[in-house]
Amino acid sequence: MENLVNSKKNFLIIGSGFKISLENTYIRAFKNLGYKKVDFLFLDKNILLNFLNKLNFSIISQIYYFICKFITLNHLKKKRYDYIIIFKGLQFDYKFLNKCKNLNLNTKWINIYTDNPFNLKSKSCSNYNILESIKFYDYFCVSFYKTLNKRLHNLKAKKIIFLPFGYDQLLHGRKKLKKEINNNNINFVGAYDSHREKILNNLNYKINVYGPGWKKSGYNNKNIKYNSKIITGNHLKKIISNDALSLNILREQDKNSHNMRTFEIPAMGGLLLTNRTKEQISFFRENKDCFMYKDTQELKKKIKFIINNKKRAERVRKNGFFKSKKHSYENRLKYLLSIIK
Repeated sequence: MENLVNSKKNFLIIGSGFKISLENTYIRAFKNLGYKKVDFLFLDKNILLNFLNKLNFSIISQIYYFICKFITLNHLKKKRYDYIIIFKGLQFDYKFLNKCKNLNLNTKWINIYTDNPFNLKSKSCSNYNILESIKFYDYFCVSFYKTLNKRLHNLKAKKIIFLPFGYDQLLHGRKKLKKEINNNNINFVGAYDSHREKILNNLNYKINVYGPGWKKSGYNNKNIKYNSKIITGNHLKKIISNDALSLNILREQDKNSHNMRTFEIPAMGGLLLTNRTKEQISFFRENKDCFMYKDTQELKKKIKFIINNKKRAERVRKNGFFKSKKHSYENRLKYLLSIIK
């Protein structure tokens, strides 16, 4: 993609420093594209809360937010940036952000929002700081194509960018597709929620489930094997690429959109079976690059079809693998850099 931001410009990324965080994925993408002037300010809640525990402070979100602001403001007083990219930024209110901007009026501010900003029911998804601050950012990036635009414009968003998820070449990429799959294994990799639990319990198939929170499951279903550990890297690749199919069940707040697994599963050589949405159809051709379903009844039929039609499933898996190549986070970053220049 042509006309990217000059690689000599200074960037600051503010967010989570955990190993598998999306922030670290974008840091690698910057590096792979030849951008050397990129700093990273991590504001991990668990690390800060552990610090507070040692000092016998009361652990409340306001203290965490205060520390995040203190760290950020002190950092910005020491160094100026051309671009500052914040991932979500639940802890930053509009007044504080303007205080930061006054340190350098020429800085362009970008928010990469990885959830639905209007989902106030979940504290980890959004809060009123976000809704109040949408108008602050020069660019507000969301993974919902146009479905949120009207509401964002009502909150005076300056520039809305559709920035889909993708796959990380280090964490999910494979150079070659594995040989033909000869088993009927089904997996689902994702965090627990009751919506997903209900769907899985009604399938009547043996399914290996991986992800945090599944100890909460209220069902005693002998067909489902739960593993509440977070699996990453080669372990995740092995599971996805060796099984007959990988389920992707969008959460209710994402039901009209897509999620990370949309791209990660085919990139790892897995066969993707996911919800039917306009967004996902725009990325992958149904029944050619992946399989899709509308409801639990159709999901059962699709699973049965895949198991009984190995050669057809293999062709779809292969197509999805090669189609996924253009959806790397490096390409996502190129797109972003071509707009914010």
